Amino acid sequence: MLNSALPTGNVIINLILYFMSQFMFKQDLAMAYFPDRSKESAGKLLAREIHTNEPLMDELSKTAYSPQRKLLSPKQLQIIFSFLGEP
Repeated sequence: MLNSALPTGNVIINLILYFMSQFMFKQDLAMAYFPDRSKESAGKLLAREIHTNEPLMDELSKTAYSPQRKLLSPKQLQIIFSFLGEP
């Protein structure tokens, strides 16, 4: 049966936790950079930092970065940290 090959229970939870540890929500990154701001304000500030930095945007564009996506890949995080420093 096909269904018996699918992970269940704790396996699914562990896979989700692993996946989420490798990626980061853009909003969470914004709050890390701007902890004294509201979520909305922090998000706008991070977006401005990223989108006005042409070399940063050039590197992110090589990773299929999209301003509309809510999750950042490990590679995208690495690029952002290399340009903006770690929060």
